[in-house]
Amino acid sequence: MKYIFYLLPGLLNIVISLFSFITTKRLADAGASSFAVTSAIPTWAVTYTAASFLIGRWASRENAVKLTIFSQIILTGSMIGLLFSTSVDLQYLWLVLSGLGTGLFFVPFQAVVKLFEKEELSAVTFARSTAIYTASWSSGQAVGPLIAALLWGCFDPAYGWRYCYMVCVVIVSIVILTLIIMNKFIRQRLQEERAAQQSSDSVRQSQANTMPDVMLTAWILALGGMLALTAMRSYLPDFATKELALPVSSQGIMLGVLSLTQALTALSCIKTRKWPYRPWGGSIGAAAAVAAMLTLTVAGSSVAAWAATGLFGIFSGIFCYNMTYHALANARHSARYAAVNETIVGSMSILAPLGAGFLADTTNARMPFYLLAATTTLTAVIFIRMLWQHRKI
Repeated sequence: MKYIFYLLPGLLNIVISLFSFITTKRLADAGASSFAVTSAIPTWAVTYTAASFLIGRWASRENAVKLTIFSQIILTGSMIGLLFSTSVDLQYLWLVLSGLGTGLFFVPFQAVVKLFEKEELSAVTFARSTAIYTASWSSGQAVGPLIAALLWGCFDPAYGWRYCYMVCVVIVSIVILTLIIMNKFIRQRLQEERAAQQSSDSVRQSQANTMPDVMLTAWILALGGMLALTAMRSYLPDFATKELALPVSSQGIMLGVLSLTQALTALSCIKTRKWPYRPWGGSIGAAAAVAAMLTLTVAGSSVAAWAATGLFGIFSGIFCYNMTYHALANARHSARYAAVNETIVGSMSILAPLGAGFLADTTNARMPFYLLAATTTLTAVIFIRMLWQHRKI
């Protein structure tokens, strides 16, 4: 049962990655400016950020499933709207609604994800839940562009984007049905918890919280990481179309490789215990990210672009795992920390694409990658300095 529930973030990220890629690619094909192309994701991110931040105040394990079902009803409406939008400019309107639908899902989901483990408060649970959850949504982000590459790039270059949105509607319908089934299971688990002795619960919590709260370091690393990740996801279709002249299929594979590497990196951390409290993983990942962005500035083929995005996926897998792990590990603040995590994702999805598009229009097409490499390095240095005292933990 729990593994079915873990599939839901993956399914939702297939939808997110599909409409993110389709909207930016359609704008690029229409000859829109780089700033206009990269404005698509911030349009979605504005409502996503607001919804994620506000829902953190009301989300609880008791109302989580109802909130997620409501979010998927909204998302269904936005996908139907995008399906029938022949005007590329009208996409911005439906992206606002899709931001609300997705923003109301992930915080409530994280509030109940630990209920599917035998022991809710333990280092083993934190590592396994984080690894599976991160690998799930990362895999979804990998599959989405690959679907676009097949249905749009190979099957129907003219109107294949419509088939992609049909897939989105089907996926969201499956998610809604799954949530309805899961609602009974979660109610049962909550009743079992309430029936358990409070003394034993407090003992487990005290045993689980022996490690320091270093959530701030995860946020620092994620600020630079998400800035680069969201900029690349929104700007790469424009860069690959106008500068590298890559076909749709190659671009879909490029973004798919990034997310696939991200998923595998997160999954490899499934048995970690002390690594999230040490500076080494984040610093190695940041070095890989800088190398990836510099490679993109000199890439001249699909293979080089795929290698660069795969290299960046190592870093994104590390910092995404890190921020989710600490949100779950600090049980008393899980909902609030998860809300901050999603707020960072949303806010960087607003700032990074707009900044990348503006830089590309006012300077040159490669300048965004140089600046992203510099900001990644800066946040990594701050991250290492803050965690240095825990290097031997």
